[in-house]
Amino acid sequence: MPILQVKNISKSFNGIHALKDLNFDINKGEIVGLIGPNGSGKSTFFNVLMNVYSKDNGEIFFNNINISNKATHKIAELGISRTFQDSKNCPQIKVNENLDLAFRYKNKISLLNVFFQNKTLKKEEKEHMKKIKFLLKKVGIENKFNALAKNLSYGQSKLLEILKIMASDAELILLDEPFSGLFEEMIKLISKLIIELSKKGKTIILIEHNMKLISEICDKVIVLDAGMKIAEGEFEEVKKMPVVIESYLGK
Repeated sequence: MPILQVKNISKSFNGIHALKDLNFDINKGEIVGLIGPNGSGKSTFFNVLMNVYSKDNGEIFFNNINISNKATHKIAELGISRTFQDSKNCPQIKVNENLDLAFRYKNKISLLNVFFQNKTLKKEEKEHMKKIKFLLKKVGIENKFNALAKNLSYGQSKLLEILKIMASDAELILLDEPFSGLFEEMIKLISKLIIELSKKGKTIILIEHNMKLISEICDKVIVLDAGMKIAEGEFEEVKKMPVVIESYLGK
């Protein structure tokens, strides 16, 4: 059964179609590349999925739940998380605090609990700090635990975005150009983290223009052009399709 079902999704801005009759299914554990030329509707789809942009018509189902009209924070609570082309880290707080914000607390947080330093809440906070140290050590930036996020390098900021996704434990992960502007070693590290997430049963939709990376890490690709799906399948098959060559890859 698909974890995500997209049915007849359309979105227009001032009469211009950004998405038009979009239909596809994504299965649990897949890494799916969402590719196409600039302006083809890739980031718009992420925004429609998260209901940042309201759709014109169609429906989206996540784990058989219709999320089409749910508030963005309710969609996130169901287990969907995303990154952005530009870092959305909180620059004025520490790296560990950014990561702590990504965790979903099992126990309800209230002012009363915080004021009286609720034991259960304190225990969870302690567990989170332990996990944060583990995550930072895993990617070799444990020395940035108390650093302000604004003082991270560009690559480290991108890495923090991925670590926040890991901390959130989301089932469906939307990555918007996570490799853009990165050096080769950082690209390899983030690729490894993405593959690791997939092996743990996480489902990933990845917007990326680097076709070498797409071919290496994606199980399949969905190609958009002018808001429409023009191809879907394994990259090695899709890249040979005349419509894809003409609209995006070139000869």
